[in-house]
Amino acid sequence: MTGTPTVVLPPPLAEQLARHHGTGYRDRLCARLERVREALAGPVTTVVFGGHLGAGKSSLLNLLTCRRLLPVGDFPETGVACVIRGGPADRVTVPRPDGLRDILPCTPAAIAGAVSLIAADGPYRGEVLGGPGRVDIELADSAVPPGVRWIDSPGIDGTGVTARRAAAAARQADLLVWVTDSRQPLSMTEEDFLREHLRRQGPASLAVLVNVFLTEDTPELWDRFLGTRAEWHRRRLAAALDGARPAGLAFVGVRAATADPTGFGGPEARALLARLTGPRDGGAAAARRARAASLLRPHAEEAAFRIREQRSVLAQERARTALAEAELAARSEMFRAHAERVVDHALRQWTVRARECGDRVAALLAAGRPVLRDGTYGNLLTDLLRRAAASLAHELATSVSAHAQRTGHAVFTAGAVERLVSLTRPEQAVVEVADRLGGRLSYGREAPPDGTPGGRFAARVPAVARAFDTATASVARAGSAADAAVPDRARTRAVVLAAAAMAGEDVVRWRRRILELVHGVCRPLAPVPVAPDTGPLTVLEALHRHLARCLESCGATAAHDRVTGDAPP
Repeated sequence: MTGTPTVVLPPPLAEQLARHHGTGYRDRLCARLERVREALAGPVTTVVFGGHLGAGKSSLLNLLTCRRLLPVGDFPETGVACVIRGGPADRVTVPRPDGLRDILPCTPAAIAGAVSLIAADGPYRGEVLGGPGRVDIELADSAVPPGVRWIDSPGIDGTGVTARRAAAAARQADLLVWVTDSRQPLSMTEEDFLREHLRRQGPASLAVLVNVFLTEDTPELWDRFLGTRAEWHRRRLAAALDGARPAGLAFVGVRAATADPTGFGGPEARALLARLTGPRDGGAAAARRARAASLLRPHAEEAAFRIREQRSVLAQERARTALAEAELAARSEMFRAHAERVVDHALRQWTVRARECGDRVAALLAAGRPVLRDGTYGNLLTDLLRRAAASLAHELATSVSAHAQRTGHAVFTAGAVERLVSLTRPEQAVVEVADRLGGRLSYGREAPPDGTPGGRFAARVPAVARAFDTATASVARAGSAADAAVPDRARTRAVVLAAAAMAGEDVVRWRRRILELVHGVCRPLAPVPVAPDTGPLTVLEALHRHLARCLESCGATAAHDRVTGDAPP
């Protein structure tokens, strides 16, 4: 893979991330992506030399720089990270706590005084363990290529301070060169260290140099080692790294090559470093992408974790919403069914009460009473019907409100009751009384001139014989034979009863409007459940896809597959 991957959070995605997950998470992620970008675009390639205490790291660097700079011996020597790079002149500086730097002579003794871990009399040196942990060395005419810096890190398995310094140096490496001792296998600490490094930064960021110790530094023994022992070391290394293949492996007899730089693996070690860190080669770029991927991977893993967490939250919210919707629907259905039963019962009661109102007015036409011809019967019937309708409307509102309270619905207000009374208010009843009616009565409902519902309940002549005969027969049974024989009185009573019956039937036509009023007034008090916001999950999925693309651009497809196992595609 060529080119430098672009690692930046797009502004729209950053805005949505801050909106749904807070500016803290957005800012923290942006800051860490900036670190990744710097790791990708940094102008300097960092090569860190690491290994076990006494493996020969400092001796190897002295060999590679063709200068005896770093202290070497039988005991652990390097207690701080020694950063070596090219410069216009030889110079050694040590950072101070106040931000300034101490300048030392570029001599082995001065450098040993700044980095040696063990004093001449044996104990660990407190000034080294408690110091800044770094020495910068610039060399004129250096073997270190331009744009590259070498770091001699403290050996692992030492004190807690030096082990932490070694780990910190390895984390910033574009390429970790691990130096092993041919006389002993990798320790468990080394294996764990290297497995973690490979998991974090990938095999492209690791090279291994085996420091070969010969019984005698002769070309014959060197050739014998390469022919008989080198393959064994390769297999041992593969087993220790669980089959992972480093970017490079070379054998170098450091002690022998110091005396003879042209042999004993010295040229091969230099060629390996040049290949992996050369400006025209992809080795350093691949190592840098692997390091960037190691920095990116925790953020992709965090995004995947947040996605799983958000999906769980969303599922819970959806379950609560569905339960609330079901409860609301059940209460609404219970109220609707009850309201329909109450309205139907009220309408049946209205039919009965309307006829009772007719009976009361008809009773005024009893035998021996004169027949009034001034509209008294119509006005009286209208008043009785309206009183009965108003009473029934209040009863209906009371019954509906009681059930509304039990099912979590609004109750009838005074204004709503007035609308119900107005809706069920009977029209003016007209009872026409004729003098010596010449035919039989018919009765019907007069429509208002504008064609709207309403009108007057009236009875007119000529009539349909069946209606008149039915009313007259009823009156005859209820009254006296003499009363039924009087046409004006009997016929007027028939008109009254017919008008009352029509009033009782008329409100039935208003059933739909009454129910519309009831459902409009008695709405559920609980708010309608709102669907959960999927924005937090959507933006996390978009973030995860973006980080996955960044990982893929760094060549971390396998790692990406592991990360995204439970995340969205």
